[in-house]
Amino acid sequence: MKCKICGKETTIHAFGMPLCKDDFVRLFERRVERILKKYKMRDKKIAVALSGGKDSMVVLHYLATHDYDVFGYFIDLDIPPISEISKNIVMKSCKEYSIPLVITNLRKEYGFTVADFRGKSCSICGTIKRYLINKVPREEGAEVVATGHNMDDFIEFFFKNMLGKNYVWNRNMVPYLPSEHPKLLPRIRPLYLVGDLETKLYADILGVKYSPEKCPFAKFSGWKEIFYDIEKKKRNFRHEMIRSIWEMAEFFPEYDVELKECKICGEPTSREICSFCTLKNKIK
Repeated sequence: MKCKICGKETTIHAFGMPLCKDDFVRLFERRVERILKKYKMRDKKIAVALSGGKDSMVVLHYLATHDYDVFGYFIDLDIPPISEISKNIVMKSCKEYSIPLVITNLRKEYGFTVADFRGKSCSICGTIKRYLINKVPREEGAEVVATGHNMDDFIEFFFKNMLGKNYVWNRNMVPYLPSEHPKLLPRIRPLYLVGDLETKLYADILGVKYSPEKCPFAKFSGWKEIFYDIEKKKRNFRHEMIRSIWEMAEFFPEYDVELKECKICGEPTSREICSFCTLKNKIK
């Protein structure tokens, strides 16, 4: 097949069309830069929330190689063997890019890990990450946090929220979340207009190091495979869908809650005691 843009022979099919390597990389980076430029990230100090997976490592690579003011942040969740593998990749990459890296060891610094709790591991992990990804980068001087959530993630979240009637959550399915509290950092999602397939291709073409390991607690959802099946028949389905989600987000109801500070740790929360401190108290 031939590249849709330049006509060269290619084996790459991404963004719903055949593309040569050079045009694919240019299109990928153009979509990433569109998000960063729209929300004026060039003059911000950005903390990249790193897991060691392809998405966050691609975000790190792009920001580090395009002269953004950036540092990495990694949470060692002490989940064998994935935590050690991911930490080594993150450390080597940050050294290669000559950027600072901050690591939080959950066991050493807080006295517990995800495995210490019974119940929904993903929910517990989410509580931990949301808390630390805001608190630690803020204390390190970050003005905004960049995460590796991509286009396919947000389309999946959108459909799950609709089916679960969690309509207010779809208001947050946008590329940038502003701060709602002096201690709450804004969030930027640079991969908002690129999906799983494109991010992996970009990483593999440019040699971005990442861990292929999957979290042992993660469950296969099957949603993304559905999106790709649709796109075989409806070209550009994912891109059209994410643009629609972005445009309609403001029409979903607002989550009307007043943020205050946790009585124990002082971090932003809608409760008297934040979810993170509630978890910690269960260990005692």
